[in-house]
Amino acid sequence: MKKVPPNGMVACREDKKRKEEVRMKIKGMKRGLRWFFIFGIVGTFLWLGVPAFAQPPENWTTGIAYDVVPEAKITKVGWYMGKTGSGQMLVYEVGIKNVSDKPWRFKLTIYPIGTEPIAGYYPRTVKKGKPLALEPNKELVQKFPVFLKEMPKGFALVVSKMEE
Repeated sequence: MKKVPPNGMVACREDKKRKEEVRMKIKGMKRGLRWFFIFGIVGTFLWLGVPAFAQPPENWTTGIAYDVVPEAKITKVGWYMGKTGSGQMLVYEVGIKNVSDKPWRFKLTIYPIGTEPIAGYYPRTVKKGKPLALEPNKELVQKFPVFLKEMPKGFALVVSKMEE
């Protein structure tokens, strides 16, 4: 029978200890990442879904309807079948102008007849050195591609201002 020196046994025990520590750290990181993704997905759905909780104008059933706050003005409305990375789909193109004397961030909700609403912000993101708001008397035109393969029978545009 071969004898193992005592210091070899210690090294073996230390290796097992280190392996166990590494395994526990990896397990903890996996658990943390799992929660990160779960909360990330839930947060994304809430962030994207909450803007669409506004309501279209009352008694609207066909055609195009508008509900716009006094601080904003719709300057352009267009919809067409456009080519995107995902193929042919409906694209809304809407321009909003801030007609107030104060910078505001606006929320646009589009309610197509027979399908789910689409929502977006004006402006969408922060530009370097500028606030997250549309400056007075400035206009911004944005496109909203939608996974629809046919033109809508009608839609409503609801513009609201975001509180500071």
